Amino acid sequence: MNKLQRAFECDYRYIPAHNQLSILMDICHSHDMQHDLVLRGSGIFLDDILSAKKRISVEQMQQVLKNITAFSHQNDIHFLFGQRSLITPFHEAHHSLLYANTIAEALHVYVKFSSLLCPWLTPQLFESQQKIYLYWLDENNTNNQYLIESAMSAVQSLTRQLYGQKLPWSFEFHNDEPEYIEQYWVHLGDDVEFNRPMNMMILDRQYLYTPLPNASSILVQSSQKQAQSHFEKMGIEQSFLAVLYQYLMQNIQHNIQLEHTAEYFAMSPATLKRKLKKHRTHFQAQVDQCRLHTAIKLYRIYGYKTEQVSEYLQINDANNFRRAFKRWSGMSPHAI
Repeated sequence: MNKLQRAFECDYRYIPAHNQLSILMDICHSHDMQHDLVLRGSGIFLDDILSAKKRISVEQMQQVLKNITAFSHQNDIHFLFGQRSLITPFHEAHHSLLYANTIAEALHVYVKFSSLLCPWLTPQLFESQQKIYLYWLDENNTNNQYLIESAMSAVQSLTRQLYGQKLPWSFEFHNDEPEYIEQYWVHLGDDVEFNRPMNMMILDRQYLYTPLPNASSILVQSSQKQAQSHFEKMGIEQSFLAVLYQYLMQNIQHNIQLEHTAEYFAMSPATLKRKLKKHRTHFQAQVDQCRLHTAIKLYRIYGYKTEQVSEYLQINDANNFRRAFKRWSGMSPHAI
């Protein structure tokens, strides 16, 4: 069985309903949101959370977060949820974060165990000589703005707790500046930009390797072993889209075709299409996402010029690349 066939899909129920969802329900209750509205259409009931036995899927968790956007008049719930979601020690993966030796180690743990720590959105990292960049898969979908707000708020809160003070993260958002911009300032800070090619958080490398005050190498190592054991017991590690992303990124310089990709993962093109549809995406969208991410890495890490990026991605001239980049991101490469 290959890696993609082993990857879990959006409807696989492995997330304990009484973990992050319990925090979210408490916050919604404090904002006078009724439980039935928060859980509407998710297939989750309050008793499922209280029983501490129910497991839910990524799809169900995303539906709950979507409901909050649809039914709440409060614009701070996603930020408040994010602030608590990584620093509340539900399980071993959280302990690995909270006792990390450095911010760099914590961020790599966050990515490695994202299926447990941030199951509603998959994080990725890349580094230059000066900075580290944190971003998420499928983050340019405008329907995912509330997921991005939660994820960025979570990392901001985590690193502040670990470091002992607020770190000078820069925040870039793909969406237009929202009407509730003050919530971004309050929960994230002043260094916030909108209408960027992709959503990401950026931090100077000087903060990455400073020893943290509450670090414990032994606790981190033992917690990571337990978290890995939990993965193996549950039969999970990476999501379907994360595994596909890795394959596409590794082959981004080639003329990637759906048929070849399906063959690599030992499934029919129809099966691959069906799986992508279930995840509310399609093959070209996944390829375009990888091309966009590669282009931005080349610009920011290596200082490539447009012609060099075009050549790297096997796009026959710079003008075609500029048009393609506009299609991928909604804006010109000059925006980088």
